[in-house]
Amino acid sequence: MEGYIHGFGTEEEQRLWDQADVLAGAVFGRLPLLERGRLLELGCGVGAELAHVHERRPGLELLGVELSPTHVAAARRRVGHIAGVLQADASRLPLPARCVDQALTIWVLEHVPDPAAVVGEALRVLRPDGTLVCTEVDNATFAFHPELPAVAAWWDRFNRVQADGGGDPFVGRRLAMIARDAGAEVLDVQDIAVVATRDEPARRDVLIDYIAHLLGSGARAMIAAGAVDAAELAALESDLDRARRDPTVGWEYHAVQMTCRPAVR
Repeated sequence: MEGYIHGFGTEEEQRLWDQADVLAGAVFGRLPLLERGRLLELGCGVGAELAHVHERRPGLELLGVELSPTHVAAARRRVGHIAGVLQADASRLPLPARCVDQALTIWVLEHVPDPAAVVGEALRVLRPDGTLVCTEVDNATFAFHPELPAVAAWWDRFNRVQADGGGDPFVGRRLAMIARDAGAEVLDVQDIAVVATRDEPARRDVLIDYIAHLLGSGARAMIAAGAVDAAELAALESDLDRARRDPTVGWEYHAVQMTCRPAVR
């Protein structure tokens, strides 16, 4: 967890809750949640996504697994009344085989050193007719129009620091291959587009603020790694201020949502 670029603590806890709210429509709009049964979220963080699952499917029994003790404490405090939360490594789950009906990963596989191991464990604990739905990043798709040079440079270094820490900021494009290699049958792969344009000014404002918090959350780790300095942070903030003031500046991002199940043997 030392390679987690966003850091830990109350500020990151709130950022993750805000992110879950901002992106809920994109994440859950086409996600095929079960109506009943037991659902496991691997890498549940501070519990924000579990709260959204419960809001949509109150009949599900919810379980989250998270490695960070800081995040686990936050999740138990926030969603302990609706979900069980275990502190454990998602690549070595302390659960028996075939004990859950659905498993989710949401913005998690980018942060783990071995995404295939996490997917393999999810398949192991799924019942034969269960499904795994992975909603993950492809950071190559992040773009402002017109380009904001300081933001583009920062994002490039953000991804490098994340990769140097053992993550994969482009894991979304590999989801289907990872799942098949782990012994899954891939049922569906969806593009998830998140777009900020002048046509929806209120939504655009929300997304620009979200992006600013996302980029800024990596500043401490990036500066510590020598990837950026104070001048580059100031240039980033200047570019983001321009985006806020200029309604013609747009932004888009595309994530990947894959649904699979254990292959019939």
